Amino acid sequence: MNATTRRYREAGETKDIDALMSTLAPAVVFRSPLSARAGFAGHAQVRRLFGVALDALRDLRYHTDVGDDRTRMLAATARLGRHELEESALVRLGDDGLIEEVTVWIRPLPALTAMMAALGPGLARAAGRPALAAFVGASVRPLAFMTDFGDRTMVPLVTPGDG
Repeated sequence: MNATTRRYREAGETKDIDALMSTLAPAVVFRSPLSARAGFAGHAQVRRLFGVALDALRDLRYHTDVGDDRTRMLAATARLGRHELEESALVRLGDDGLIEEVTVWIRPLPALTAMMAALGPGLARAAGRPALAAFVGASVRPLAFMTDFGDRTMVPLVTPGDG
């Protein structure tokens, strides 16, 4: 187990944003699971993102941390509203042992769209743009509703049942 990723995981689980940021290189890059256009770079942007994300998540628990001294794969579970989610993060560390890059994946799709519905407005509010927060919220709610409805209603209709 890597000492930096252990501290990263513990900080995330306890929602200690300062401890979490201490594991990240000043020029850290975060690659979003939501969009290739939604990248975050540097402590200020990543702090804002992690603050909003940790505020939205409950019961974050890391259960896997594998890899070598430079590249780690972390896996966690969490709750977002009524959704259970699984997260995987590819973490790359620099020569100084700090995290230089984080690339995240989230499943299942209803949890991912619920994360989008929480993060977009939350980031706009954190940036002091309440009107944009309302617009982003109104824009992403239909997608979150459709994926949640489809998962609860349509998926059981097309999933093979017993016998």
